[in-house]
Amino acid sequence: MCRTIRRLTLQGLLLLFLPAADNTSASAQSVKVQSHPPIRPMPPVSKRPMEKGAGYFVDVVSGDDDNAGSKTQPWKTINYALKQIKAGDTLYLREGTYFENVYCAVEGSKAKPITIRAFPGERVIIDGGIPEFQKEPAKAWQPSAKGVDGEYVSVKTYRNRRDVLGLFADSHIGLQTYWHRKDLQSDNELWEPDAKTGVVKPVYCGPGLWYNRESGRIHCRLAHTRIKNAKVANYRGETDPRKLPLVVAPFKSTPLFVDRAKHVRFQDLVIRGGGFNTVVLQFGIHIEFDNVTVYCATYGLRARSTGPLRFANSALYGMIPPWGFRTENSLYTYTPRFFDPFLKEPKSTGRNVARLPTHAVLVTEGSYEFEVFHYPYNHDWEVVNSEFTDGHDGVYLAGRNMRFHHNLVENFQDDAIYLSSPVPYYSDKIFIYQNLIRKSLIAFGCHSRGGPDGNIYIFRNIADLREGVNASRPTPTNPKGKLASYHIFLVHGRELLGIESLYFYQNTLVSNAFAGGYAHRTLVNTSSRTKRRVFNNIFVYLNQYGSLPPVPKKTPHDIQCDGNLHWCSNPKAIVPKNYLQRARQSPGAKANGKSYPAGWAARSVLGDPQFLKFTSKETVRNDYRLKKTSPALGKGLVLPKDLEDPIRPRAGARPDIGALPLGHKPFRVGRNGRISVP
Repeated sequence: MCRTIRRLTLQGLLLLFLPAADNTSASAQSVKVQSHPPIRPMPPVSKRPMEKGAGYFVDVVSGDDDNAGSKTQPWKTINYALKQIKAGDTLYLREGTYFENVYCAVEGSKAKPITIRAFPGERVIIDGGIPEFQKEPAKAWQPSAKGVDGEYVSVKTYRNRRDVLGLFADSHIGLQTYWHRKDLQSDNELWEPDAKTGVVKPVYCGPGLWYNRESGRIHCRLAHTRIKNAKVANYRGETDPRKLPLVVAPFKSTPLFVDRAKHVRFQDLVIRGGGFNTVVLQFGIHIEFDNVTVYCATYGLRARSTGPLRFANSALYGMIPPWGFRTENSLYTYTPRFFDPFLKEPKSTGRNVARLPTHAVLVTEGSYEFEVFHYPYNHDWEVVNSEFTDGHDGVYLAGRNMRFHHNLVENFQDDAIYLSSPVPYYSDKIFIYQNLIRKSLIAFGCHSRGGPDGNIYIFRNIADLREGVNASRPTPTNPKGKLASYHIFLVHGRELLGIESLYFYQNTLVSNAFAGGYAHRTLVNTSSRTKRRVFNNIFVYLNQYGSLPPVPKKTPHDIQCDGNLHWCSNPKAIVPKNYLQRARQSPGAKANGKSYPAGWAARSVLGDPQFLKFTSKETVRNDYRLKKTSPALGKGLVLPKDLEDPIRPRAGARPDIGALPLGHKPFRVGRNGRISVP
């Protein structure tokens, strides 16, 4: 009886902040979200059957860590439970929100993995936030005595915290973390440097938090936004934080830290309330995530020295809100000499505004374990049927033997997929294929500090950058701001160590073209020590035909580019005279005359690919399959046998150009393949 009453009490609490799209129950569906309509709602509750073998139970509502851990006598905390289980055990988490920073170093085996999962049909949230801002928001906030209209301050003090980050608990949309209180308090939403000093005036960038390091109190303001652009969402929800739950997390909060755990499976969980990191994998061995939703903090999942890893049917959702722009989420002062707002360099006009709610959703790093050895680095990963969204950067994919396929990558204000090794060493055998990349500033980015060895393969992807991201905040001269997308491929910086060898083939790539935009810049920043192969891609230029990039003349680079189809969808665009012929006779093509005597674009095609459905309008979904009259049919190069291709035609046959050959069944991306491409 006591357990049942307490369970219902918890469910009543949960209904305060479960998104309307969640289907835990009919009553949950009827709850009105008080903040902003959810963009990335929690998935339906899983009814995955219970495992065979030993099972232990944790219940945040009725459990006690002095119990036996049985179904009728569950433990209360996950951290206590992880100290009790062994190889082959399953740890069932009963419904509720677990306000813990979970530390996992348990060891299973291949035959007897350890499983940490939700109980069938129940919602489980691991939350690193401060509990009172969700449990009792009416008691957690009070109006700020000396604040502006709509400004609240925490009742309690939270001293010795570096900072705090937050999100709406009902919709999981991120809050800004302000560097300066004057920006949180401002009624101005335009980016405007002061005419005399050059320093940007105070600017409000949407609902957010500011941590007063002197008093230890947290300030909150949820004022509505007034951006005059129909394509940009404005905040119109509840403005009193006492009336809705917020996830407010200390900067140091890491809700899940996997530290040299082995053969561990995480299933059917929601993880949120991170500060700097939300999930950390450090020397994880045979780790699996299945149906796990992570609402990212500054970083969603950060991995070092981990592998094998399987990340499937899961999501890393970033916290940059729909009213947030790249402008305020960039750093303007960050040098060895000063860092605004803590140290001010004289005569500097730079000023930081917001703390970049999510820098990147997935970050792979080099190793701290026995640095002199190549291993352990991140290796043997499969990231499949998952979703990565809503950050400044998206996925930093580096390591050895990494497979990233059938995923949705969407809404990034800079690089959607970052290719280069994050340390001065190279990545090798990175396979990125059959993904859908859309609404991002840049589809693939990298730097020149990886390499010079290693191979990265990018094939059968669709990158559709018709829809721009919130790039530039509104200004007095441009009150609508700027929504934009730039390049399919961009390299940051010049050659140092060089980029790994890159192989772009059988992709369909749609983007604007800028300087050096021929083949969507896949020929830029090549190296004398590596290879570049660009075969059988459909390059759609939305504005104008891309010009040929400059190629080094003194040292020949091993570059081959052929079998591609080029087309500009702008009816007003003028096709440059002898467009493909100029590519064949370019200095880069001539420099590769011995290795590729046919010359660049010898078998390339110029013309409309004749998709089943195509429009340049960003709000309309295109169908990138080919018509039976398409000039791309059977015009691609026969790929070398060492280039992997899941849709390779019969031996010796020339493939159709692009990601989707004629008559092929569409592939599916996202959680459980929920999105059909096209």
